[in-house]
Amino acid sequence: MSASRLEAPEKKARWNLWLGVGTLVFCVLCFTFWFPNDIRGGIIERTISGRIAPGDSFFPVILAGLMMPLGLLLTLGHFRRGPDNAGEPTGEITGANIFFLVQFLLLTFVGLFFMSNTGPALVWAWNGLGLGVISSYRAVSTTFPINVAGFFLGGMVITCGFVFMTRHRLRWRDVLICLLTVLFLILVFNGLLEDVSLPPNRNL
Repeated sequence: MSASRLEAPEKKARWNLWLGVGTLVFCVLCFTFWFPNDIRGGIIERTISGRIAPGDSFFPVILAGLMMPLGLLLTLGHFRRGPDNAGEPTGEITGANIFFLVQFLLLTFVGLFFMSNTGPALVWAWNGLGLGVISSYRAVSTTFPINVAGFFLGGMVITCGFVFMTRHRLRWRDVLICLLTVLFLILVFNGLLEDVSLPPNRNL
């Protein structure tokens, strides 16, 4: 008998299937039971002054709405491999897993660093080049494009970095998708919603 037949069969688990189905079930419960019974405000509301502002249910609905396509992709990805798919190897926690987690945390930190410091750096460069006198970043924190420069650069670093970590390469199409995603978030939270400030402007 060959050595390969003596080896124990590789344990497999349907991680994508259970995670995808669990995510979809959670989102359905949110929309049908949790949100209607726990959140009284609407998605978009108008203040007394007539300004458009996000309601109490805006961010929970956005979060659950973003989770649903992810759960659907995980579920469909499992069945796309064929009916005989036995799942993925369970494996064990290794040094490579810890290294990936460290990379993830470092990338997030670097992205948040750019997000918080790009605006003030632009003000410093503007004053240093003699283009004008700006007292502080607070004075121009509502002026486009300085008010969104940090979110744009930090968002691009985080999204492109995550794509590179998972795909081990970064194509121009990936960069374009990240760019459109970040610009869409800027349009929604800085353009359409007047009472929402992108980081780091809320902390000023």
